[in-house]
Amino acid sequence: MHLNNITRILLLTGAVSLVGCGGSGGSGGDNVADDGGTTTPSDCQMTDLDKQLLKAHNEARAQARSCGDENYGKAPPLTWNCKLAAAASAHSKDMADNNFFSHTGSNGLSVGARVKSQGYFYQRVGENIAAGYGSVSQVMKGWLDSPGHCANIMSKGYTEMGAAKVDASDADYPSYWTAVFGQR
Repeated sequence: MHLNNITRILLLTGAVSLVGCGGSGGSGGDNVADDGGTTTPSDCQMTDLDKQLLKAHNEARAQARSCGDENYGKAPPLTWNCKLAAAASAHSKDMADNNFFSHTGSNGLSVGARVKSQGYFYQRVGENIAAGYGSVSQVMKGWLDSPGHCANIMSKGYTEMGAAKVDASDADYPSYWTAVFGQR
């Protein structure tokens, strides 16, 4: 099967959302605004890829769109959260290192457990995963073309995000992407 067809199939199974599974809020010290509106903690620096991912998600949210049979109005911009980014990075690395594609980690943990392990206590959390895409624009197109992924991106219930891409040389796919969305 052609890689693009496999990637499309994998995208169809790659969105998950949990509501009301977290504890109470937490400090806002792990948030970073795309426009520099908040202070970046010294242990959390946004890479160029991080900035591209946040910008692409916020550009998508700035337009009303249909996600499958559901229509979504414009959504407020997301802020970058370093704890969500750490959870996303760890999951992409796990998938790349262990050559699998799933919302459940190789250790059996869900997205909710992964973000809690990073110290992010949420009211709502969701995750998009993808494999095989080479660029932010390609993965965003794939996610926006998939109703479940698109719904996670457009949900007004999410206020923060973190995301990561990990390249893999010894796995079925050349790259593994994870975007984690949250609200505290």
